[in-house]
Amino acid sequence: MKYTKYIKQASILCAATALLTTQAFASGYMIPEQGVKATGMGNAYAAIADDASANWFNPAGLSFQENNVTGSAVLVYPLNEYETGGQTYSAVKGIHVVPQVYVRYGEEDSKFSYGLGINSPFGLSVDWTDSGAPFSEVAAGADSVTFSEIQAVHVNPNVAYQVSDNFSIAAGVSYYYAFKVHLDGQSLNIGGEGDGIGGNFALMYKTDKWSIGGSYRSAVKIDISGTAVGGPALALVGFEGIGANATTSVTFPDLHTLAVTYYATPDLSLSLQIDRINWATFDEIVVDYDPSALNAVTGPTTTIPEGWKATVAIRLGAEWTLDETTKLRAGYTTDPTPTNAEHFSPRLPGNDRQLVTLGYGTELSENLTMDLAYVYVWLADRTATDPTKTLYQGTYTGEVHLLAGGVTYKF
Repeated sequence: MKYTKYIKQASILCAATALLTTQAFASGYMIPEQGVKATGMGNAYAAIADDASANWFNPAGLSFQENNVTGSAVLVYPLNEYETGGQTYSAVKGIHVVPQVYVRYGEEDSKFSYGLGINSPFGLSVDWTDSGAPFSEVAAGADSVTFSEIQAVHVNPNVAYQVSDNFSIAAGVSYYYAFKVHLDGQSLNIGGEGDGIGGNFALMYKTDKWSIGGSYRSAVKIDISGTAVGGPALALVGFEGIGANATTSVTFPDLHTLAVTYYATPDLSLSLQIDRINWATFDEIVVDYDPSALNAVTGPTTTIPEGWKATVAIRLGAEWTLDETTKLRAGYTTDPTPTNAEHFSPRLPGNDRQLVTLGYGTELSENLTMDLAYVYVWLADRTATDPTKTLYQGTYTGEVHLLAGGVTYKF
């Protein structure tokens, strides 16, 4: 019975963390780097939004652009380590790719502009497989942590209306499809997929010297359907390979953004952006299992409290026009973790983050531009001391390097 209790705990942990696993560079499990120009400026971009990536950052900015299409990708290289008892264990290293494509279209004499964004603002993975960390071994049983992943695509059509020469509003629909949700643990493996829909609203006001942008993105509930299968740690009780259908849900948080840009000179802009991410929507995970033999260790329903809190990220950015074809960018972000010590897990260490960014843009032709950006993410050390989770005790450290590149074509 004691072993069964441990396995019930494992099923809860698996279901919960499979939905939110991400490399520790992200804000919670959100990926702010959704456009190359913005990335180079620390993502302080909602008051500028002057290419088609405005579909994500501030769709009201579509009113003040020419027709264009933007395609880009961010390469993410995380380095995560765990230290305990004088030993250091490293998570599996690898490069993750986060692609984006955006388009803006509108008739020259129309007050309406239309846009479409396809990106991945939530997701990624963490992998402790073969790391040797105590919590990744079969003996860890219910508390085992090996590999977790979520990959989701976001499709976001928008419509902007230019109220006046200086003011624009916009609205859109957000559709998320989580097409790959996986978790490997020594006790349970969970996989599934699901989708959800929400909305967004934005506005922008511009003068010669100032630009102000604001946006709101609603929370989106993702209903996940999949399977739970017994892992190697259940071999001794005959449940390895035994499966059951399982359902659960996770809510992607609502996002409030307020930004201001000051055009200090014709060649220099300075930006400040404040993002409030309402991670309080991630309060608990409830998992329901269809009747099967696996119910002997999972029960029909399991619940795990998370108790995340809303966070505020502060972003600073600058753009300097070096000459007629070249722009240089820089930025800084401070981004606190939404997680708490009570429900800590190495699946998402949740370190506080500081980001330093650099960017470069150049015109390749009259209608074609190229942008590059680099981001260094410093993760504050986090020490786990929960006496009920001795396998997790230790210090979690890390850093992340990101390289982004993209092109924009005006038509």
